[in-house]
Amino acid sequence: MRAFSELTGRERRIEVVRWFCVLPSALLGGFVVQLLVAVVVQIIRLRGSGSLGPSNVAYSLGMFLAYMPAKSALVIAGATMAPRRQMATALVLTFLAIVFSLLTHVVSQHLAGNRVGFVNYLHFSAESVGALIGAAYILFKVRKNQPTGRAA
Repeated sequence: MRAFSELTGRERRIEVVRWFCVLPSALLGGFVVQLLVAVVVQIIRLRGSGSLGPSNVAYSLGMFLAYMPAKSALVIAGATMAPRRQMATALVLTFLAIVFSLLTHVVSQHLAGNRVGFVNYLHFSAESVGALIGAAYILFKVRKNQPTGRAA
């Protein structure tokens, strides 16, 4: 990939626009996947699977499956939009997702005077693991696409 200074005027503008689109595309990707998961969960509920309590192992697994894909999609969509430095972008998005999740599910609940318990930490853990999975996917993708340095 050429350095930014070597790009033509049109190529520079496109790259700058792509950088401005990183955060919106990350948020949109996370939102779309969250919406799709919510639809699937509603369909499962309508089919009569019943309500599971928060102490149930199936509930915990369900929470991970409900929260992880959206955060993974957030990191993957944002890092994929980045024109270069995708791994660094994925790490920043992962960090932001984990911090925002901690603020949402734990810190704000403490500040509001609410009791913070297993469910709060379960949500935080699921979102954090999802963001880390997204970063791992980008790492795998970046490493796979790098040249090996061997002459053919």
